[in-house]
Amino acid sequence: MHAPKKRRYHGLEWLRFLMALWMVAYHFGGIYSDMPDLLRSFIGMGFFATSTFFMLSGFLLAHVALDDTGGMKMGGPAFVARRLCNLYPIHVITMLLALGLLLFQYPIRPEGVHVYFNSHPYLPLSDEARAAFAGRISWPSALGHIALQLTLLQAWEPRFLWLNGASWSISALLFFYACFPLLAPRLMRLQRWGLALLVVWGLYAAGPLVATLSGAFDYVTVGMLHRNPLFRLPEFLTGILLYRALQTQGLAELLRRFRYPLLALGLCGVPVGVWLLKLDGLHLYYLTHNGLLLPFQALVLLSATAFASPASAANRARLQHLGEAALCIFALHTPLIGPFARATRWLLLRWHEGWVAASSNAALKFAIPLWTMAIHLTLIVVLALIMQRYVVKPLRGWLERRLPAAWQPKPRASGGDQPTALRQVALS
Repeated sequence: MHAPKKRRYHGLEWLRFLMALWMVAYHFGGIYSDMPDLLRSFIGMGFFATSTFFMLSGFLLAHVALDDTGGMKMGGPAFVARRLCNLYPIHVITMLLALGLLLFQYPIRPEGVHVYFNSHPYLPLSDEARAAFAGRISWPSALGHIALQLTLLQAWEPRFLWLNGASWSISALLFFYACFPLLAPRLMRLQRWGLALLVVWGLYAAGPLVATLSGAFDYVTVGMLHRNPLFRLPEFLTGILLYRALQTQGLAELLRRFRYPLLALGLCGVPVGVWLLKLDGLHLYYLTHNGLLLPFQALVLLSATAFASPASAANRARLQHLGEAALCIFALHTPLIGPFARATRWLLLRWHEGWVAASSNAALKFAIPLWTMAIHLTLIVVLALIMQRYVVKPLRGWLERRLPAAWQPKPRASGGDQPTALRQVALS
């Protein structure tokens, strides 16, 4: 196995930042009244970005946590603990934000709280299911779910999402990190990495294929395939195997020469997904969401590794800040959808108060135009940058310094454009 000199993949900074923005647009997309159907279909492929995130996480961790022989640079418990120092502050802050906004916006009811039940987007709900989903879960169940969130186990709950819905991905990441010390060194020793990629792809597609053939379109199956860490683990493992592939002599140069065509080919997975869902969303949704587009996502990641770093040090620093803030962007935006929608609607009504009052179209009082998406995206990015720099980064350092001395990274000689330990990987 060829072991090239460690380098920083600046193209992956762009990738994780842009994928985070896509997820914001995906979740915010429902509030814009005048979004064209074609744009809504493409933005609705936001799960393409989530899968790319998990793949990117495996790739970057393999890059910074493994040595040139494919072995771990530190022990498994130390590795997981240091990764938790990065994940947990982001998760707790955004969970408390979501809980505070929930209590501020909605009155406390003794019968419980509303939660978001996953449903198959291409299967109309029965009246019985609508009635069940419109109900509330009891406060003991809600407190039990908060306990799951505090222990980062919420991804294992297949029935519903509550509070910060996007935090299931943080829960899944923790499971991936726990598997990394055991699986990554073994994957890096594989000589037939191409065959291993095919096997992982097949295992990933097996779950949704069996569910589709058996007609299991219920909300529990939807939740399992959507966020259960075992079903999403192949995406993370694919990232590790792609890093193993990149150690092959000559592959990096091949990617550099053909990075633009490969990127274009990888992005073709988005219109392919749109077409498949329009063709037969009921029977192709599971496969499109889980597994069928994995080769396209892999091409996007590999082509991004081949892009050169910015010429100026200042631009490299800005790009690094944007990449590091990507997980904050991802975790922060879902609790803010409701408040942003209400604030935007209120401001637009004050702005056009006379015009709306004189109009006979009552829908104008509730419409949020598409152009406000640019404002929403900008605000989310600014808030995430502030959160990452002034809250998460200091907390992470404080927590890391309190880990046992045996878990602290050993000093190493400086040189090259090598990442500074594991803290550089904000999305992994």
